Amino acid sequence: HAGHGAGSGAGGIPLLTGALLVYYAFYVLGSAGRLLPGTVMVPAGGTLHAPRTPGGFGGESDDLSELTTACRLTMGIGMFAMLLTL
Repeated sequence: HAGHGAGSGAGGIPLLTGALLVYYAFYVLGSAGRLLPGTVMVPAGGTLHAPRTPGGFGGESDDLSELTTACRLTMGIGMFAMLLTL
């Protein structure tokens, strides 16, 4: 039977696709969670420093970190969408 051998390997690909779907779902949720602003906590002294003003990517490592996280989030969403179409 020519078609008999083709069916034996079919279980591995959907399993791999499903595992990658789960991985990228958690990857996207984790990346999105890192981009959300944290809660503001008032120090024991009672004073709160002024928030940082948005001003581009002028060498501040926090800004570059946020940009990197946003790029990774975009890549993860793209991978997840591609895997959904498989």
